[in-house]
Amino acid sequence: MAKIISFISEKGGVGKTTAVYHCAGGLQRFHGKKVLVVDADYQRGGLTCRLRPELLEHFRIGEIPNTTTLYHAFRRLYSGDSTLPALTVMPTNSGIDLVAADPRLNTISVDKMPPSNNLRSNNRMLLRHLSLIRDSLEALLPNYDYILIDSHPDLYDLEKSIIYASDYCVSPIKLDNQSAIGVPSTVEAIRNVDEDIQALAPLMDKNNGYVNTVFLGALGMMCREWGGTLKYSEQAVYNRLRRTTGVFEAYVTEGDGLRQAAAQNCLVYDITSQNAVKQSSQFKEFISELLTKI
Repeated sequence: MAKIISFISEKGGVGKTTAVYHCAGGLQRFHGKKVLVVDADYQRGGLTCRLRPELLEHFRIGEIPNTTTLYHAFRRLYSGDSTLPALTVMPTNSGIDLVAADPRLNTISVDKMPPSNNLRSNNRMLLRHLSLIRDSLEALLPNYDYILIDSHPDLYDLEKSIIYASDYCVSPIKLDNQSAIGVPSTVEAIRNVDEDIQALAPLMDKNNGYVNTVFLGALGMMCREWGGTLKYSEQAVYNRLRRTTGVFEAYVTEGDGLRQAAAQNCLVYDITSQNAVKQSSQFKEFISELLTKI
């Protein structure tokens, strides 16, 4: 049964999609795991277009033909239909399966739920909205060891549903103050979902089996080193995170290895330059640490 891990960051441009992509590839290649990635970053769809480059043109026009995404599940909910569509799972050349992004996910909001004057009914619908991603993935859980979710950098209704769906959460960030302040916001968002469920659960007709999402820690991305150790300012941020919200011991440095991998549309493990070998090793260390935490 798959474990679901979401990668959430309040700030964009911190390497979140890169982290999901190379983590998924490393789990599959070096640990023999069956991995599904779910691209919920509706603005960029970077993970979808990296794994299936031919979909870029379709993503630009706003819809991938003959594909059922998370958007279709929410749209059905808003129409008053309680049935769940089967998500389209796409194979990729990386050996990783994909549920593609959908630009229309930017329209997801509890404000679109069918109106009701009944408090109990309203709460039931709120829970349904919150649990919809998890419910949509339920049929896929037996087919995978891990499901990784790439998210859009916000903490609104879609993100709440992603948190609900997740067993664990990782927050990729740059080790600077601007990015680091988003980590407590992510932890608070997880806590808020847990508290919402505690408030809603007594009003429901059945136990929904929800288990609190575990925050595994921040992951330093695009880090800078001097003499093999983090630069002073980044080490200070790293130490603060270690004392507060938690941070992975492993981190990934800035360099051409990841840029070369992106340009060649492949995993960094396939690039042989010196920097790529270093970043490959760092991702392997992160994945090993991740597996020990879960």
